[in-house]
Amino acid sequence: MKNILRFLMIAFLALSISSCVGIYEDGSELANDNVDKVEQIGVAKLQTILDSENEYVLIDVRQSNEYLLGNIPGSVNIPRGQLEFKINDADFWSEQYLYPPEKSTLIIIYCKSGNRGILAAKTLNQLGFNNVVNLEGGFMAFDPEFDESSATPHSSGGCGG
Repeated sequence: MKNILRFLMIAFLALSISSCVGIYEDGSELANDNVDKVEQIGVAKLQTILDSENEYVLIDVRQSNEYLLGNIPGSVNIPRGQLEFKINDADFWSEQYLYPPEKSTLIIIYCKSGNRGILAAKTLNQLGFNNVVNLEGGFMAFDPEFDESSATPHSSGGCGG
């Protein structure tokens, strides 16, 4: 009986300790823990893809106001918090004049510096998309001269241009 009780105590202690794994202080820590689960590409590789005739979808997961200040041409803005809901939404993609990506389509994710992109890419992998990469360093790596503080949102035309 003592051995059974001892075994249960050890099992409980082991379970208690292991349940603490996976608790993070913030999103950066979570991203750092998942960086090895996501394929990363650099700016040179991105430029090669952009210059190619191959099919891809480029998704900016920053907030809309960040996207309007500056973005990579040809990208679609789907804020990180909406990604899971819009990635398969045919109406959303129709508004972009695109078809929803297939599970095997190359999807390139980027954010400001890379952390949101890591989490977004991991999420898409969990949703069954099997050809997802993250732009290492995000938009800041793509355009290191970009100054968010002096940028003005791109106008869509109309009055006040």
